[in-house]
Amino acid sequence: MRLLLAAVLVTIVVSAAFAADPVVDVVQDREDGLYTCGDQATFSLRLLDAEGNPQEATVAYTLTLDGAEQFDAGEVQVGAEPGKIAGTLDRPGVLRCTAWAEVDGKRVYGFGGAAFDPEQIEPTAPHPDDFDEFWAAQKALLAEVPMDAQLEERDAPAGVGALYKVSLANVDGRRVYGWLALPEGDGPAPAVMSFTAAGVSGATARTAQAWAQRGFVSMHIIHHNFDVETPAEEAAALKAGELATYYRDGADSRDTYYFRYVVLGCVRAIDLLTSQPQWDGEHLVVTGSSQGGGLSLCLAGLDDRVSALAANVPALCDHTGLQQNRPSGWPRLIPADDPSGQITQVAPYFDAVNFARRFEPARR
Repeated sequence: MRLLLAAVLVTIVVSAAFAADPVVDVVQDREDGLYTCGDQATFSLRLLDAEGNPQEATVAYTLTLDGAEQFDAGEVQVGAEPGKIAGTLDRPGVLRCTAWAEVDGKRVYGFGGAAFDPEQIEPTAPHPDDFDEFWAAQKALLAEVPMDAQLEERDAPAGVGALYKVSLANVDGRRVYGWLALPEGDGPAPAVMSFTAAGVSGATARTAQAWAQRGFVSMHIIHHNFDVETPAEEAAALKAGELATYYRDGADSRDTYYFRYVVLGCVRAIDLLTSQPQWDGEHLVVTGSSQGGGLSLCLAGLDDRVSALAANVPALCDHTGLQQNRPSGWPRLIPADDPSGQITQVAPYFDAVNFARRFEPARR
C-alpha cells in the first residue's frame, strides 16, 4: 500500500516536470506523501514554462478530500519562489491539492496529494448478504454454456511458442474475444490474464505476446461483444452509439447490468487459459489498469484459480463513495439522482471492494 501510494504521488510530480507545455507544479513536503491524521501537509506551487522555468503568476487552488469534500480554496502568488499552502485531515484519506493558472487564455492544471493514514481508510461499499450466492449462481449459469472455443492460429513472433485469436461463448448468447499466447517449450509455466482499460476498441496481440515471451501462458481479452480485430471505424461507431454508456447500461438490475457479462466473460477466459497443457496448475496472475485493474480485483476474489493480482489504479471501487461525501471510482455508477434506489441496490454486487475482500493469497 505504501509503495503504491508513493508511486501515485511521485507520478503526479514527474508528469508535471516532463510535460512539453506550461504546467502548474504541485509538490508535497514529504517525498513519500504519507502523513498521520492531524499532521500538516504543505504543498509548494509553481508555474513552469515549457522549459521548466518558474514564471510569475497567480495560482488558484482547492484542498479537498480527494475531489469530494472541500476544505479550503484561495490564490497564491508564485514566481522564482513557490507559493505554499498547508492543510490536514482529521480522518484517514487523501488530501488533494488542485491548482490552476491562466496562461495565454488557457487554464493549466496541476495536482498533488497527501495520504493520511491510508491503510486505515475504510470502504463505503455495503456488503450484500447474498453476494456469494448471487455470484455462485452466475458462475453456475456460465458453466452450463459450452465453451465453444474458436481459435485462429496466427504467426507467432520470436520467443512465442504459439499465438491464437480467440472467441469463447459467454452467457445470454454473448461471446468473449481476445488473444492467447503460449510460451516456447512444453512447460510447466505460470499463467497471466490481462484485462483492458475502459473504452470501446479492439486489441492487438502485443500484450499477450509480451507475457509469453517472458515465459507465461498468457491471455489478453477485451470486454465487449465484438471481435478484437474489429476495424477502428466500426468500433468508433459503437462507441458513439450503442456502447456510448456501456458502463451504466442495465444498471437498474443485477441480472442485466453490463458488467455481469464482463465479469462472467473474464471467468470464461480463465477457463480456456487454465485448460492449456503448459499451465503449471498453480500460478495464475490477473492484471490490468483502470477498468482492467478493477476487474483484476473482481476476479481475484471470485475465482479460486487466481493466485496473485497486480491492479494498477483500479476502477470499479467504492461505488457508494459519493453518497457519503467520498470519491467514487470510475464509472461513478450511482447517479446523484437515483430516486428509485435501484442502482444503489445493484452497485454493491459489482463493487471491486467486495470482491477484493474475498481474495486470500496467503492460502495458496
